[in-house]
Amino acid sequence: MCDRNGGRRLRQWLIEQIDSSMYPGLIWETEEKSMFRIPWKHAGKQDYNQEVDASIFKAWAVFKGKFKEGDKAEPATWKTRLRCALNKSPDFEEVTDRSQLDISEPYKVYRIVPEEEQKCNYRLRALRLPGAARSAASQRARVWGGRGHHRVWAHGFS
Repeated sequence: MCDRNGGRRLRQWLIEQIDSSMYPGLIWETEEKSMFRIPWKHAGKQDYNQEVDASIFKAWAVFKGKFKEGDKAEPATWKTRLRCALNKSPDFEEVTDRSQLDISEPYKVYRIVPEEEQKCNYRLRALRLPGAARSAASQRARVWGGRGHHRVWAHGFS
């Protein structure tokens, strides 16, 4: 069994946020609550409103302890952190053919992956990726021994 504690925290937290209806655009995509929409407006849009359009990303930063009131607001960083958490978690899979990024209120759609479909083995997960992504995953699987034998992936620290 692999350790998915961090992923489970994200899964539970995100389900609670969707169910709360506190964040405009963060809604269930399907009745059975297997997919959800998350607002994905670019900060460069003319009608971008940080208080509304970055609210779910800010909430994630607060939950993770990466932001507290009084700190400098960094909505792009908040968005990146949640995107990376979603992409890294075995609990979520982006459904690109249902996402709408070129509309006035853009959003991404993610599927909540049932536990029985999830794989612990990173290499098995990498095999399901398309060519270029699979190659990048193979590069990340190579370990570089550094001081203290910390593992460093090709794209950053693990």
